[in-house]
Amino acid sequence: MVKKTLKVDGMTCTMCAKTIENTFEAMNSIKAEAIVVANKVIMTYDETMYSLEQIAKIIKSLGYFPVLKENLNDNKRMNLQLRIELAISILLSIPLLLAMFSHIEVTSFIKSPNLFLDGIFQMIIAGVIQFGIGRRFYSGAFKGIKKNVLGMDILVVLGTTSAYLYSLYLLYKQLFGTAADHPMYYFEISALIITMVLVGNYIEHIAKSRTEDALVDLVNLGAKEARVIIDKKEMMVDIETVKPGDKVVVLANEKIPVDGVILSGSSYIDESMITGESIPVYKTNKDNVVGSTINLQERIVIEATNLGEDALLSQIIASVEEASARKIPIQRTADKIASLFVPVVVIVALLNFIIHYMIIKDMFTYSFTTTIAILVISCPCALGLATPTSILVGNGLAAKNQILYRGGEFFELANKITAIAFDKTGTITYGKFVVTDYVGDESYLDYIYSIERESTHPISKAVTEYAVTNNAKPLVISDFETIKGKGLKAVIENQVIYIGSAKIVDDFEIDVKGFKDDYIWLLDQAKTVNFLIVDNEIKAMYALRDEIKKTAYNVINELKTRGIKTYLITGDNKGVAKQIGKEIGIDQVFCEVLPHEKAEIIKEIQEDGHIAGFVGDGINDAPALKQADIGISMGCGTDIAINASDLTLMNEDLGLVIEAIDLSKATLKNIYQNFIWAFSYNLVAIPLAATGHLSMALAGAAMAFSSIMVVLNALRLKRYKVKHNEGEY
Repeated sequence: MVKKTLKVDGMTCTMCAKTIENTFEAMNSIKAEAIVVANKVIMTYDETMYSLEQIAKIIKSLGYFPVLKENLNDNKRMNLQLRIELAISILLSIPLLLAMFSHIEVTSFIKSPNLFLDGIFQMIIAGVIQFGIGRRFYSGAFKGIKKNVLGMDILVVLGTTSAYLYSLYLLYKQLFGTAADHPMYYFEISALIITMVLVGNYIEHIAKSRTEDALVDLVNLGAKEARVIIDKKEMMVDIETVKPGDKVVVLANEKIPVDGVILSGSSYIDESMITGESIPVYKTNKDNVVGSTINLQERIVIEATNLGEDALLSQIIASVEEASARKIPIQRTADKIASLFVPVVVIVALLNFIIHYMIIKDMFTYSFTTTIAILVISCPCALGLATPTSILVGNGLAAKNQILYRGGEFFELANKITAIAFDKTGTITYGKFVVTDYVGDESYLDYIYSIERESTHPISKAVTEYAVTNNAKPLVISDFETIKGKGLKAVIENQVIYIGSAKIVDDFEIDVKGFKDDYIWLLDQAKTVNFLIVDNEIKAMYALRDEIKKTAYNVINELKTRGIKTYLITGDNKGVAKQIGKEIGIDQVFCEVLPHEKAEIIKEIQEDGHIAGFVGDGINDAPALKQADIGISMGCGTDIAINASDLTLMNEDLGLVIEAIDLSKATLKNIYQNFIWAFSYNLVAIPLAATGHLSMALAGAAMAFSSIMVVLNALRLKRYKVKHNEGEY
């Protein structure tokens, strides 16, 4: 099974999406998720059974316009044709509009040529719009009925066809009966409604295209060309022709075109577009580099690895699109309401006609026009667009701020979270040891450096980095030996040197003397302490710890201020875990737990009545991430943890946890605003139409305007500002 995104023009509402999704739902080994507001369909299918070209043909047969590279020119011509048809529809509607004004008392001062008032002329002009330009509505209505989807096209077809056919009846009476010479026809209503809907769709399309800006910005980050070594020569080639294994040259201040591994050279790389970190990262031989990051200093040669859909940037874009396509519970409810809306409106319209014409005994014309106005004004487009427009904008904005949502449920659950649990290593802490304290004569740092650099242990690496930073010098050593579980041994200048924990001190029964107070204090800080022993005498002592992230303190405090209970769940020992929890103010600490026990603790928290989140980064966190109502993974963590989570933070800043919650709340608020507008609009507009206070033409304009308002309100989310710099929370 493969997953690919296909751009599809012509989708105007969620009913269009439902038509496409229902079509593929009846087929084997294929699934479609339509994103109306982005004009895209995410296809998941068996590549051995289907091709993208076959899928495109199926979508095209439904009346929509899939955009493939092979038919890109055809789609450009189609878009041009749509604009031309809109222009023709507007031009042809003008004489009909003038004729209508000449019949209305308030605007009777507007004089219309007799030709414009002629019934046959109006029939021909309106017919071109109704059955020529408006043929798409008939096609959409027919295909919708076949797929058991009743949408906007049904209402437009019912309303405009009724107006046109009734006008034909009036024209027949004029030509062959006793009607007045110039009766008021409703041809203009038929034409104007179609024109208004087309104008609304066009404006909505422009507005919706702006919701894609975040995705477009991400796509534009990618390089278009690469400098590839071919036959020992450097040649600029199109990025799409680069293959895995190709050697790519990247000069200073150039964008790295593809994901890869450095083969030669070293340089500082600006990875801020991926991690959000402003400090460049030093990369050298065998280090991985990410496409679209910037090489700042020196020429490097890389071997291309992940390309196309496998590249990190492509995966980020796919993640944003997929999250935008997933329907959250509130959207699924809206879709059900929208699917019921059309038959309900048709029933209401019929009842309106029966009440006005048969019960109240109003004139047929009045009863008819109010009924058509109800049909036209009641399209559920605004209701269907309320959720996906906001989610797409929210997802794009989050991606720009190093937050990737993997599912829409987070938007609804964010404001309900009452407890958040954190892993320790790599989440609350940086996940690597650093030397925090050194006690003793500085000259002995040379001894420590000379021995520790011979070991590959993570602690030895941290000590080596500290020694180099403090200008330690290497000494000649001999008889290097690792003492399992205790430390290291070597000979320097005929002196036997030991470096290790308190276990070595105990083995040799060495008195800690003047180091005792410092040793106890460092242990209280949950630090790992090692001693330097020269000829059975302690000469120096140093301490290490996996340091707490500077954002952790304020994030925990902010969560507690909001009434959210905090937990620390770690496999680390009790002393370290309790000390870390105490320092950052965690409410409750669970230590020395196994991976499956983390998930069990989360389940217990949920059983206590909490909506629980879990933040982690390692393979051992995957069960807890899945168990939690909201799983949040650190982007610097493992792929397994990221895939098990609902939300990924693309850098180490824990403040993004708060930012993700706040952005989700802002998105949900925007969705509710859209719903309020969509429902209140119909609650007000339908009674106005039923009582004759809204003409059929105005009904068409109001219907189009309602969808535009929903999209414009969703675009307000783009003004949402990230509220913190690193370290503020």
